[in-house]
Amino acid sequence: MNLLFISSSFILGWTLGANDGGNIFGPAVSTGMLKFRYAAIVASIFVILGAFLQGGGATHTISSLGSVNMLFGSFTVAIAAALSLFLMLKIKIPVSGSQAVVGAIIGWNFFSGVFTDLTVVAKIFSSWVLTPILSGTLAIGFYILFRFYLSKRSFSLLRFDYTTRVGYIILIAFSAFSLGGNNIANVVGMFVGATPFHPITFFDTFTLTSTMQLFLLGGISIAVGILTRSMSNAQTVGKTIYKMSPLTGFIAILSSSLVLFVFSSRALQMLFISLGLPTLPLVPVSSSQAIVGSILGIGIVKKAENIQFKNLGKIAIGWLVNPILAGLICFLSLFVIQNVFDQAVYKPTTYIFSETVMQKIESDDVETRGLTIIAGETFTSSRALRHTLNELSTLSNHDKVSIAQIGEYYPTYIDQQILDMIKEKSLFPESLFTPLTLIADYSFEHKWQFIEQLSEHSPLWQFKPQKRENDFYNSELKKKYETLFVLFKKS
Repeated sequence: MNLLFISSSFILGWTLGANDGGNIFGPAVSTGMLKFRYAAIVASIFVILGAFLQGGGATHTISSLGSVNMLFGSFTVAIAAALSLFLMLKIKIPVSGSQAVVGAIIGWNFFSGVFTDLTVVAKIFSSWVLTPILSGTLAIGFYILFRFYLSKRSFSLLRFDYTTRVGYIILIAFSAFSLGGNNIANVVGMFVGATPFHPITFFDTFTLTSTMQLFLLGGISIAVGILTRSMSNAQTVGKTIYKMSPLTGFIAILSSSLVLFVFSSRALQMLFISLGLPTLPLVPVSSSQAIVGSILGIGIVKKAENIQFKNLGKIAIGWLVNPILAGLICFLSLFVIQNVFDQAVYKPTTYIFSETVMQKIESDDVETRGLTIIAGETFTSSRALRHTLNELSTLSNHDKVSIAQIGEYYPTYIDQQILDMIKEKSLFPESLFTPLTLIADYSFEHKWQFIEQLSEHSPLWQFKPQKRENDFYNSELKKKYETLFVLFKKS
């Protein structure tokens, strides 16, 4: 049954591969530089590698947008996003898997009553705006640079053709790697909080975590979609917006793949931070928006009159409709599954606002005016808490999210047997594991109590001040804590 639920993410992965495969190599195929079969094989291999090796950053953002906590809920979110993508694919509009997944998760949030963190939403939405702008700007810069370089060199037609084909193969590999690393979040992000898999250790040296298993299977599903159904979209991207030459097609792929890579690479983010440069959030962005932005940028710099603005407008409308459609499909599907088939699609969360919790809320600099209405109260669902907090006009959405996170009842017990398992499988290095042994047999009712107790025993478990240069460190530490919460949660 678990595999049946997880299969929905594979359907979504297949749909995403079918839709986004054209963005990887559409210009190469439409200009006749590469045959579809060869381009698809190269892309399939490297999209799996990208998903497995670089999928963590963007996936964390998706899972923090909405912690879907029941397999049936995750199943519905994935199916709703896949259906929205498939409908857009049928009318030959290259839309975004990111938009479909985000829309579906927000639909789940509305149905379950969970607060949607608008900070995360704003981060994702801003990336959607930046994606075509960045890719278009890069395309303009690369076109000017390539044109200047080629004007100073002379190439035989045969040599130029050979060099371009080889360059396309290398570029498609990089573009597919970037797509896998960035967009695997769309395929499996909703299953991270409800995965049925368990860590697998090989030869006592390498542990394949549950999340890594999701990345691997999700990457394979994207690859299958690329191999079986991406041909038609490759033609849409390569011909219907602006007819490209082999060189402009190369520039379009290069620019769009660099944008995908920047939005998914932890190493690049750390490099920018060390150099004191501004960084971009690690979020899943749209390869469709990236490639369209690149093509449009080339069309602008060439002052081309044959840009198909009618088709461009059709694609833009698809970008707006896609997340809304996915959200509606998800909401309605959840309603039918829960009320017609009597299946739970979310696990109700309990919130307890004891005196200790109220003191924590006050110490965290949250607006406390009017909060006496929740003091000493217990709420058995997110919807009930949300209804009560919405009555207070003094609270911002950020305050409401903070109150919900602090009050969430999440009982944990530091079990010695689980500690032994962690040590046996080497899930954490010794420097992080030793402080855990100091709180063996402790019990906690809230996540923040766990964090405070553990951080008292070691600075390695302490979050750093909220500064831009600390964002990456805090994000990685948060993932470690989330692993501990799952391991030590009481039944």
